[in-house]
Amino acid sequence: MPSTRICFIGAGNFARYVHGPMLKEIAARDAAVECAAVCDLNAERAETFARDFGFQRSYTDPALMLHQEQPDGVVVLTQVAATAETAGNVLAAGFPVMMEKPPGRNRAEIEHLIAMRRQGRAPAMVAFNRRYSPWLNRTRELLAASGEPLEQIRCEFCRHERLDDDFSTTAIHGIDAVRHLVGSPYSRVSLHYRELQREKPACDITIQAEFANGTAGLICFSPSTGLCCERFTLLTRHWTLVLESVIPGGGSDRPGRLFVYHDGKLLRIEAPAPHPLQYDDRYLAGYYGEHAAFIHRLRHGFPEENDLELSLDAVEIADALRHRAPHWSHA
Repeated sequence: MPSTRICFIGAGNFARYVHGPMLKEIAARDAAVECAAVCDLNAERAETFARDFGFQRSYTDPALMLHQEQPDGVVVLTQVAATAETAGNVLAAGFPVMMEKPPGRNRAEIEHLIAMRRQGRAPAMVAFNRRYSPWLNRTRELLAASGEPLEQIRCEFCRHERLDDDFSTTAIHGIDAVRHLVGSPYSRVSLHYRELQREKPACDITIQAEFANGTAGLICFSPSTGLCCERFTLLTRHWTLVLESVIPGGGSDRPGRLFVYHDGKLLRIEAPAPHPLQYDDRYLAGYYGEHAAFIHRLRHGFPEENDLELSLDAVEIADALRHRAPHWSHA
């Protein structure tokens, strides 16, 4: 198989913790994956990243890197405020992109990316890692096998002392993960805020949601608790699935469990499926899977449903949350 050449833009702490190690793991198992180059504005950081994760060269100028390397795919790992511009430039130049979430902070930034994708005729993928979590996708498999429509979904999204200036860029994970499990776009949501007494502004957020397929949803965000988790409960008439998933850093539920109930009885509790990385939180949280999916798409083609359009609901709801809006509905 011809080599698949990958370049990174961004070599910060999260890229070091998640993306560099996961691509290195994939390259160790697939000789056709070539870690070509990494670019960062900090030359020393780029050089260190390249050395630590097996990239052949490092740059400080993204345009120069793209011109010199002509990669098959580019992973954009910049700060949220820079993602739309940076990824847009790469797409406009004609290179396929996987960009870290959120791809943009609002509809305007997503529309800019869509325009750049069309201009460069290059596909885009958004690194919403929960879409590639083996736990969430096992839950989807069991839901499909039940043969029953999902009637209600609940998400408990807790963090310990996450007093971020903008929690929406984390909350968007829960918003998108619920959409992924439901398999349907949001139609409307109501947002409720409860301010917390902390040293920095923070609040609990509750989202009541309706989906296009008729499913009802409830998402509870608690950024400052004694628990760090993402738990999902899916209810049909006869089946209930309760997932204790795994998040970056492992969280309180590592390595995860899936409870399967039928007609009021617990049938079984599933443990992680066998895999060389089955107890690595980065694998369990979907980061390995998203890189593997990007490489597969580069080789075999991207799906017709584009990730940027699929991400619009989550981006807009997160933007509503950021501005403390009480409601959002599908345009």
